[in-house]
Amino acid sequence: MSVVRKNWSEKMIVNSLYERDSSVRQSQLVVDWLEHNAEHWMEVVLQMDNMEYCSESVCWENTLHELQHGRSRPGSLRPIVSEMDPDAPVRQRRPLADLDMEDEARLLRYLFVCIRAGKFEEAQRLCIESGQSWRAATLEGWKLYHDSNMEGVVDNGKLQEIEGNPNRDIWKAMTWNMASEDKFSLYEKAMYAVYCGNLTQLLPAGNSWEDYLWAYYKVMVDVRVEQELRLNSRKDRPLEPLPSAYWDQVLTPEKVFAELKACPNETIRRSAELPHHVIQTCIILNDIDGLLEIMNKWLNGDEKPSNHMLRFMAHFVLFLRSAGLQTNDEICYSILKAYVQCLIDDHQVPLVATYTATLPQDLQVQTYAYFLEEIVDRKERQKCLEYAEAAHLDIPMITKTVVENIRGKDFQIDRKLSPALEAATSDEDRKKIEAIEWLVFDPSQRAEALKQSNAVMRCFIAYRKHAAARDVFEKIPPDSIDIIYRQWQLKADMSALPPEGENAIREYLCIRAYLSAHDAFNDWFEHFHAAPAPPSSKTHGNFTEKVAHEHRQQNYQAELTRWQNTLDIHTKATLERIYNVLLFPDGGWMVDQSVESEPDTSRLQQMKLLRELCLPALCFILHKVYQSTGQYRECVELANIVASEQYGLYKVFSKDELQKILSAIRESSLAILKNSMDPLGYDSSSVKP
Repeated sequence: MSVVRKNWSEKMIVNSLYERDSSVRQSQLVVDWLEHNAEHWMEVVLQMDNMEYCSESVCWENTLHELQHGRSRPGSLRPIVSEMDPDAPVRQRRPLADLDMEDEARLLRYLFVCIRAGKFEEAQRLCIESGQSWRAATLEGWKLYHDSNMEGVVDNGKLQEIEGNPNRDIWKAMTWNMASEDKFSLYEKAMYAVYCGNLTQLLPAGNSWEDYLWAYYKVMVDVRVEQELRLNSRKDRPLEPLPSAYWDQVLTPEKVFAELKACPNETIRRSAELPHHVIQTCIILNDIDGLLEIMNKWLNGDEKPSNHMLRFMAHFVLFLRSAGLQTNDEICYSILKAYVQCLIDDHQVPLVATYTATLPQDLQVQTYAYFLEEIVDRKERQKCLEYAEAAHLDIPMITKTVVENIRGKDFQIDRKLSPALEAATSDEDRKKIEAIEWLVFDPSQRAEALKQSNAVMRCFIAYRKHAAARDVFEKIPPDSIDIIYRQWQLKADMSALPPEGENAIREYLCIRAYLSAHDAFNDWFEHFHAAPAPPSSKTHGNFTEKVAHEHRQQNYQAELTRWQNTLDIHTKATLERIYNVLLFPDGGWMVDQSVESEPDTSRLQQMKLLRELCLPALCFILHKVYQSTGQYRECVELANIVASEQYGLYKVFSKDELQKILSAIRESSLAILKNSMDPLGYDSSSVKP
């Protein structure tokens, strides 16, 4: 059953078509969009052409002046029209005056530009102002006929004005023929071709991909409207037939864009391949999945999209998400991540967190952690965390990931390095040290800060980078252990700290004890080798020289006494701190006391390796201190400590190291014998036979 009533006018029939046919509405939206975009070009052309035409009362005033006065002047014998009616140039096949021809060409061009921008009334106004009211009237013929009085008269009994052209079909057939005539100029033919649907004559007036697309869509809508009118319009006379070429223009959106890609005009054909035109094509065709696939190819291609294009792509994906459209999440996340990377490269710090928040959770952590790795200024770091908090990012996981990415997770111990060799701190090491700061901003992350700093210090100690390990240690605030317990109590009331927390604190204390022992030995070593030098022992001839020598000898003895007293203090402190490590309570140094449900096997292996590296080295240092200070008896007693099952130190020695420590103890025993004592360090005179 037809939805069109018998008494409907052309306008009502077309309105009904637009209401029920979404494809026509969508095509008209494309036309309206293209016309709106062309408005700026209309203003440019107006300024370029400086549109100043003849007065409103006279058309072609230069031709009129030539006809009235030109023949009396020399050089005015060129034939021009002899009559001033609008059809004279075509009918007589004679031109206008030169200035009028230039004005006419500019006028027709600007009229077409107005029509191209959808400014039909502006075109008519300009025609009237240029003295060509007849042309404004000819442009009226395309309008749909509608008599509102057929639906009833208003209350005051006044008839409403009739709209449109009742002979629209005749006008359309005539303008088709006119647009096909070679006698008329390019833009004059194109002006009428727009409204009669003559695509062949309309395309040559276009200069861009947008012009061609507008022409195709304008004709596509026109043909669909004409089909509806000729199917449903009821007149008292047969409609004027249109040429077969008109009906051959059966276009679809897909066919239109295929025509543009295969256009004979190379400029249009290349323009169709431009990224923004490809995007517009896919949007118009509602091929969102295809567009995302194309964008993904751009991301992975040799020529990367510009920053501006990446920004559009990211916001397009966000629009699709906000509109609730189903999309390929993997491609969408790739686009968003690429734009975040673009912001990172441009150091757009305030925006990185905002757009990182559009990614899934795992990518948020990975991406923002990567961004934070390159932030070194403390104030800027604090600001980045504030941005992350405002964007609701997982700050604890991000900062943990930052530190783990920078520090690495595994290390190898090179046993060939000398235990006394202190490795220098490199720039890469400095970066690892500074990374710990990410975890000390927030007190709730202090437990994680302790774990990560322990991991970094394990690595540094393994590579004999004690200065670097000390720098890491100083990054952790002294009250961190108290804060960890307080934070846990706020979270879990009075329950015990979990095993991983207890183990981290114990490891932290182990490292503190080791660094303290190492610092004490360095102080002892530096002081031991700074002993005062004795004065020269050569004989002095005169009294003055003897007195001066005795004075120097007295000063030397005083300095030597002070040096010895200080050495004793350093020796005591060094021995005490080394024993704090060797005899570390509750299982030994770098040994966990609590059992974790899911132990970190890598960490346990690293702690085992550190015991094998550091404890033997400390035993050798301890022996060196004893031996250097003449405490040979204590050197021999060191063997008992190493062999003790209570501490199990011998288990961390390799065979070579055991041989070396025994050889060193043997030398100490020999030194004891030289001092008339038994090999164990006791006075031989006090031993009963």
